Amino acid sequence: MTKNNFYIITGGPGGGKTTLLERLAAHGYAFVPETARQIIKERLSMGASPRPAPLQFATEVFERDCSNFSMKGSLTSLLFFDRSFIDSSWQLFTCDKDRYSEVKPFLQTHRYNNKVFITPPWKEIYHTDSERDQTFEESVEVYEQLYDWYAQHNYRLIELPQTSVDNRLNFLLDHLTN
Repeated sequence: MTKNNFYIITGGPGGGKTTLLERLAAHGYAFVPETARQIIKERLSMGASPRPAPLQFATEVFERDCSNFSMKGSLTSLLFFDRSFIDSSWQLFTCDKDRYSEVKPFLQTHRYNNKVFITPPWKEIYHTDSERDQTFEESVEVYEQLYDWYAQHNYRLIELPQTSVDNRLNFLLDHLTN
């Protein structure tokens, strides 16, 4: 199942994904928030550490990402995703290649629009917060690894320019029709 109306915005932490998605929402577009941040918020609210062990965290994020995709499967309007199960499958791969092998068929049979928007590292806007504790250097590494990972999974990456959120919005919307 390919959902051509499902668009991913990905990239390393702190590249402006959420800000852009919130601007899309202000213009009437729906989006699915980043799963990992939701899990971290839930854990912090319960007094737990932000993340469980890496494999457990990657598995939980992946399962929720798959559920987000499947539960919205009948939707025909545009839907944007702040990251996706492609991102969390990369986390699985880095933690446990056997576990990744188990989920790989799902990645092949469940596809988002082939155009994936990626935010490059942007030091001037990068900051940490209660859910984002990675350094800027780690953000750069995540960006590079995700870029390669999406390309390996046959997605066409479109790098968002480092410009105002309104210019990014216009850039993205222009690419939906081209």
